[in-house]
Amino acid sequence: MKKVHTGIVAENGQTVTEDMIAKWAEALDKDKWPSGWKNVGDIVEGKLPYATTSTETLSIKISKPVKMALDRSAKEEGVTTSAYVRSLLIDALVSMS
Repeated sequence: MKKVHTGIVAENGQTVTEDMIAKWAEALDKDKWPSGWKNVGDIVEGKLPYATTSTETLSIKISKPVKMALDRSAKEEGVTTSAYVRSLLIDALVSMS
């Protein structure tokens, strides 16, 4: 099933789908420039001084084999374990709605 978000229209008039956003996020998580993107300004190294949304830390206990499996899967995807687990949680929440 392809997810389509019909509520976002870019400045250039193009409709932005959830699939497009997921592909962009996947590329950026791997430190790659998403296909079709072009730089329109100077590149600034480092983190933004203020996060665009507030973040919270979630600390959970899992067994060592589960942690190893998450680490392995994240490595296969070319992302950090945190980014991988975050995407799993978001996917689970989206599928519940």
